[in-house]
Amino acid sequence: MIFSVLQADLINHLQGVARSCGVRPQLPVLGNILLSVEAGKLKLSATNLEIGVVKLLTVEIEEEGEVTVPAKTLVEVVGNLSGEKLIFESSAEVLTIKSTHFTSSMNGINPSEFPQIPLQGKEVVRLSPKTLVSSLPRVMFAAASDEGRPVLTGILTELKDSKLELVATDGYRLAHQSIPVDNTAVFRALIPKRTLEEISRLLSEEEADEVAISVSEDQNQIIFSFGTTQLSSRLIEGSYPAWEKIIPQSFKSRIILNKTEGLKALKLASVFSRTEANIVKLSCSEGKMIVASQAKELGSQSYELEVQFEGEDIEISFNTKFLTDALSAVGSTQVIIELSGTLSAASIKPMGEVGLEYIVMPVNLN
Repeated sequence: MIFSVLQADLINHLQGVARSCGVRPQLPVLGNILLSVEAGKLKLSATNLEIGVVKLLTVEIEEEGEVTVPAKTLVEVVGNLSGEKLIFESSAEVLTIKSTHFTSSMNGINPSEFPQIPLQGKEVVRLSPKTLVSSLPRVMFAAASDEGRPVLTGILTELKDSKLELVATDGYRLAHQSIPVDNTAVFRALIPKRTLEEISRLLSEEEADEVAISVSEDQNQIIFSFGTTQLSSRLIEGSYPAWEKIIPQSFKSRIILNKTEGLKALKLASVFSRTEANIVKLSCSEGKMIVASQAKELGSQSYELEVQFEGEDIEISFNTKFLTDALSAVGSTQVIIELSGTLSAASIKPMGEVGLEYIVMPVNLN
């Protein structure tokens, strides 16, 4: 294999692929990037067996072939050769990199040991990259990090009634985004949070007109294709909770508050709530909401917010972080909080924006 390419053209592709290599993998080859040259293109591949990423790049080819070398070493070497035209040449399992004043050889592993990344599937929908980049961060944070219940570490992604529904929950809070799409297909999958986090990063690094989403024939892999990139990921198996039943259908108290002021109050409350299970108490009545927290050793604080209020006066406690995450994720300046009781879930929505909502369970202080 012999090809040449400008460092500036190669480095971003390498960095994007390298993130999907295994961290301290049991199989050494999973820490490598596979470089394959054929049909006028350089194909870069990496996988940790859960996520696989492939990127294509046009290069000057002298001889086709393939080689796999350690990702960390390759990225560090190429990253430090800025502004150079690089020549890559492989012989057996050794890759040589040359520039005007630099020569390096890297020991690799036989390409035959590199796992096959599944990239074939039936296309189910095409989406705007802008839709995914703006919507995913609003939902993903609510998914569980604890692998104790694997289904909660995924994002329910469902296409029905010409809407894309994104749902995440960790059992204590829920995020739901509904996005109108020009597609009548029906599709439902539980996609790992890590996969969609990587999709968001890759889309922010590359311009693409649309994202094609496909599912493998055996229904256990999902493939995202956009620009010069393809990402393949396993899907999570299992039954997702009936999330629709969690959404409150009515409320007894309704608060409209300024997002910035609300976040300021919660940040102050967190100073005293950190050592007390992160609990904050909201006392809501006509025209005001008092955000209070206390700690036995530190003391206490309270912050009074001017709000629009309707309904019954109420005192209710929440995890400070859950409220902060929800308010931080909305894009509007005004936020609606609807409450139906001291032990019932709260609904949080952005003012003037349809399709986004957060459900947060209260803390029972008794």
